[in-house]
Amino acid sequence: MRTVLILAVLALSACEDPSLGIGANINSGGVSVSPVLSGRVGGVGVAVSP
Repeated sequence: MRTVLILAVLALSACEDPSLGIGANINSGGVSVSPVLSGRVGGVGVAVSP
């Protein structure tokens, strides 16, 4: 988890339009929510979710 956080911060600092969102999944086991960091790097959309 710590490695993902470090990579997310590095990717976010390189992004042109950084944003933080929430990803939600609903299934028979319940609801799970996770943070999503997204932006554009070199004109390509990038999203990171732990």
